[in-house]
Amino acid sequence: MNVHSMTGYGMGVYSNDEMSIKIEMKSVNNRYCDIAIRLPRNLISLEDKIKRIIKSKVNRGKVDVFINIDYINSTNVNIIVNTALAEEYYNALTKLNEQLNLNGKISLKDIYSMQGVLVNQSGEENVDEYFLLIEKALNQALDNFLNMRSIEGENLKKDFSEKIKNICEIMEVIKERAPLTLEENIKKLKDTIEQNVEVDKLDISRLSTEVAIMSDKLSIDEEITRIKLHLEQFSDIINLDGAIGRKLDFLIQELNREVNTIGSKTTDITILNSVVNLKSEIEKIREQIQNIE
Repeated sequence: MNVHSMTGYGMGVYSNDEMSIKIEMKSVNNRYCDIAIRLPRNLISLEDKIKRIIKSKVNRGKVDVFINIDYINSTNVNIIVNTALAEEYYNALTKLNEQLNLNGKISLKDIYSMQGVLVNQSGEENVDEYFLLIEKALNQALDNFLNMRSIEGENLKKDFSEKIKNICEIMEVIKERAPLTLEENIKKLKDTIEQNVEVDKLDISRLSTEVAIMSDKLSIDEEITRIKLHLEQFSDIINLDGAIGRKLDFLIQELNREVNTIGSKTTDITILNSVVNLKSEIEKIREQIQNIE
């Protein structure tokens, strides 16, 4: 079972006698699957097909895909000059030059560098054939990309297991200390009541009721049990396939809530120190979960 990081990089290359295709993919964290593809303008119609292939294997993350095509055989390159558009750019630049009193010369580079003046129509007529070639490089890039995300995910999984182990050890300290702390608090309550209330006026029944209520309020047994269950769930989830980041994020919030409750129920310095250590470990896990698919 693999855990996948949302951070990754992969490259794929395919070449034949006519062209060389290079595809690079990189990704960072994102709540959803957001794919941005940089394609040559003459092949922009292939964008949806490429996205579908990637989405079939990637669940979450902001993925940037860069597709570069170098033509080896010049007979396959068809560059069209949009003369009318070039004239429009020239007239606009000339007018701007006059209005701003720049007295600058407008060069050829100023014109042909404008978008749409030079149009590469190579591949527009045979776009499906181009897709078959691009797909070869894409599959290679995607395999490398997913492999890197898997390796990073497994490293995170190992780190999670270590941190969960640390949390379990801290919880053992709290579990051992909890009954003693409760007894101490109940004894303090009884002593306070007996010191401030005359014995002949002491309502034993009421005292017993108050002690029972206080015991229930101060007990952290339920919190300890729920934390144990959350930790077991966490260990189960990180052994599942697919997108698990959101499940882990929800679970770590619940875990943090139970730890906060323990902290609010006790004044025992040993338990309070343990709560601080727990929150530190939980925060480290929470930060790393943000990188899980």
